[in-house]
Amino acid sequence: MEVNYEKLLQDSNQIKNYIKADIAARPAEQLTHKVSLKKWSAVEVVEHLNKVYDVYLDNFQKAIDDAEELTEQANPQMRRTILGRLSIYANKPKGKKRRFKMKTFDFFRPAISPDTMHEVFETFLTKKNRFNDLIKLARTKNLKDSKIPTALGEKVKFYVPECFEFLLVHEQRHMIQIEEAINLSKL
Repeated sequence: MEVNYEKLLQDSNQIKNYIKADIAARPAEQLTHKVSLKKWSAVEVVEHLNKVYDVYLDNFQKAIDDAEELTEQANPQMRRTILGRLSIYANKPKGKKRRFKMKTFDFFRPAISPDTMHEVFETFLTKKNRFNDLIKLARTKNLKDSKIPTALGEKVKFYVPECFEFLLVHEQRHMIQIEEAINLSKL
């Protein structure tokens, strides 16, 4: 199966632009509003995504740096793991709905102080730009057999292109969560 890096990059930029243009400039009251103790505010969701990037970005970089260059006539190929396929399916939103409710690992739980709220968005945009740059770099590399560890540890790995896709559907899921948090803050 051939990797569609252009689609991955397009989806990633759509998320970046949504956060930058539609979310980050909103009033602090909307961004920090929590409907309940169990629900995250919009800024907490973005901080969660920052923590996810902390786990994956260096692993992507290492895999890409270690991979061989693609020859001019070669197309980037992609393999999938069973767990990767299931994770992508489970996280991918269906329209404007999240398919399944999921618990997050404790180390991904956001912890934000009110005075660092804008830094959360700046950090996200910086990490998102690095993620996009890694997708661009990946287009020139043979990553067909390259795997990186997931948040579950060294024993559970995804192929690099599949992991890009996983992170993007995970973010799409959280964009719905952000939208819900913002909409509920207006009530």
